[in-house]
Amino acid sequence: MRHTVQQGSQEGENMPPINMLGQIGQSVFRSLILSAAKSPRIQAMAGRHGLKAGADRFVAGESLNDALNVLDRLHGEGMRTYVIALGEAVHTREGADAAARIYERLIPDVARNGQGTTFSIKLTHLGIEADRDLALRHARRIVSLAAEHSAFVRLDMEHSAVVDETLAIYRALRGDGLDNTGVVLQAYLHRSMDDLIGLLPLEPNIRVVKGAYLEPPGVALQRKTHVDVAYRQLVRTALTYAKFTAVATHDASAIRAAMADARKNDSDFEFQMLYGVGHALARQIVAHGHAVRICVPFGQDWFVYFTRRLAERPSNVLFVVRNLGRRQPWSI
Repeated sequence: MRHTVQQGSQEGENMPPINMLGQIGQSVFRSLILSAAKSPRIQAMAGRHGLKAGADRFVAGESLNDALNVLDRLHGEGMRTYVIALGEAVHTREGADAAARIYERLIPDVARNGQGTTFSIKLTHLGIEADRDLALRHARRIVSLAAEHSAFVRLDMEHSAVVDETLAIYRALRGDGLDNTGVVLQAYLHRSMDDLIGLLPLEPNIRVVKGAYLEPPGVALQRKTHVDVAYRQLVRTALTYAKFTAVATHDASAIRAAMADARKNDSDFEFQMLYGVGHALARQIVAHGHAVRICVPFGQDWFVYFTRRLAERPSNVLFVVRNLGRRQPWSI
């Protein structure tokens, strides 16, 4: 069967992509959005308005019940899911302990649904920038708890300064015999192919993403075309040699290429997408017989995650502007 996957528009959105920005303009736009996310004033304003400004398009809600409702709806559509409790850049023991407690409540509640939902954690949420050993202890406890419930936990990948420590913690967990965990590699980092090759002896479960953090040229590729090429090469290598590959993208051409590579290698894989982005495309992939797992983020610390979604595409900003007065929640 020949797979023909079309570029899906975002559900409920009639706006075409904005093509007026050139490569440099898009880079400047992205930098401005991500820099604004660090402003305490803007963060405070976002907190006052809650999710009403359009963030509910990308965030399942602030509570676990909100997330559970979204999980049920997505499972009803034939989607797999994974959950992440939003939060990062925690620099105190108290904050890291609080983040760990969220997962200690979350994992049993979600696992009881019996629908195969997996979990994702950010190690900066667990205090890795303040105390690596503290983050390791929290990660070990979370992954061990998930193992008791036959659940899987992936260590998310963040900015380049914590890549080495993230991979070290992943290796430590695997060394403890915790095989229900995986990690993420970002294609735009120059180092990622070497990192993948170094992990292969562990028969890893790898998620491959393009990368969403601001990084300097010496650390990461800057041009979208170069990132696209690196992404396809990293996916192809993972599909060939890794135990399992999560192909995380909304790029239809990358999806078609991954399908072809997976057929050649009889790979164990799935596609992964973000809540509120490309849902029509996800439905097409499921209709072709491939699994799609949707990221379901929730929590009160949603603002930084939201701004990364805005930075990825100018039309997302227009969506928010057009919906500032909207009172009904976004529904996929």
